[in-house]
Amino acid sequence: MRRSLVILSAASAVILSVTACESPTGVTTDVGPVVALASLRAADGAALPCCAVDSAGARVSIVSGTLSFRKDAHYTDTAYTPGGAMSAACVTGVPNGAFIHENGLVTVGDTVAYLVIPCHAGTYVFTLTESLDFADGSSPTADVTVSSGTYEWKRDTLSLVTGAGAALAATMVGDMIVVTARGHTYTLLAVSTR
Repeated sequence: MRRSLVILSAASAVILSVTACESPTGVTTDVGPVVALASLRAADGAALPCCAVDSAGARVSIVSGTLSFRKDAHYTDTAYTPGGAMSAACVTGVPNGAFIHENGLVTVGDTVAYLVIPCHAGTYVFTLTESLDFADGSSPTADVTVSSGTYEWKRDTLSLVTGAGAALAATMVGDMIVVTARGHTYTLLAVSTR
């Protein structure tokens, strides 16, 4: 299910190129890397599964989460890479010898260096997977969209703005993103795919 990105090497750096795009009609042709693929580590300071509440006779627990990013349909800048011309907003240099995981995690050797987002701007969707434990013993899961909108990213700085125009608190440190949404705090950790 997880695959590594192909790394195009230049003289002293490695170039990361993400080819996901969204069409002008709003139909997504490819989705960019998913950060923290099923790797939500904590919600409101509690380890997962957590945050159980009774709802319509079911016990609800958050078991995982994803934060996915898509690049915009159109960019006005162009960069020339070993892979050809592409939007400069979607080309990121990383250290020579680095391994770039499908979810944007950059590692050098056995050390986690940092997380890269597909492009400097685009759209995001933050989704939680909840487990519903019913009295009859059934435990179906459901994906719930917490937030979606636009993002802007510069190394270690992530800004999320919902479709309604409200800013979400988001911080990036190394391989972790912490998002505060709807009065809850979620810690997402990008997992190595090696």
